[in-house]
Amino acid sequence: MLNAHITGDRIVLRPLEKADLENRVRWYNDPRVRETLVMDETFELCKTIAWFERVADDDRRAEFVIQSPDGRPVGVTGLIDIDRQHGVAECYCVIGEKDFWGKGLGTEIHSILIQWAFEKLGLYKIRADIRANNPAIFRVVEKLGFKIEGTLRKEKIVDGQRIDLCRIGLLREEFTPTHKTFVVEQGTE
Repeated sequence: MLNAHITGDRIVLRPLEKADLENRVRWYNDPRVRETLVMDETFELCKTIAWFERVADDDRRAEFVIQSPDGRPVGVTGLIDIDRQHGVAECYCVIGEKDFWGKGLGTEIHSILIQWAFEKLGLYKIRADIRANNPAIFRVVEKLGFKIEGTLRKEKIVDGQRIDLCRIGLLREEFTPTHKTFVVEQGTE
């Protein structure tokens, strides 16, 4: 996994550590958090630890914990399927602590993650598949410059129901940062 400490206006992204996995499992299994996710599996700590150990040396991933200014872990974010040859990656974000919902943090999290991807990793495009029934994420990605590239009709089964996903993409020249502070500490790669 690629490593960096990225500081924004109100949050810090730091590398995911083994000690964070219990929170990650709790967040991914929370029914209210799951309403926004594009997955149906239930997470178990032992399997998550095995996953973490398997991907630890994978330079096609960057996994971060989202921290509040006082150091409280509030979620996870990152890049997966980083393809340096073509300069593309997929991003994701899960704010697991519900008292941090609705405060505009999702926009800042994506903004600093994407700036890091474009400036430090040299990527050209960031993509994501998002649930068509999640208006909050559409507001976030629109502010950053993402465009809807298409609808993946009945693409996934979540909670026994087939759901549509929207494929969104952001090119480097379309990116509109929403943050002022952007500090990257050692360990950027």
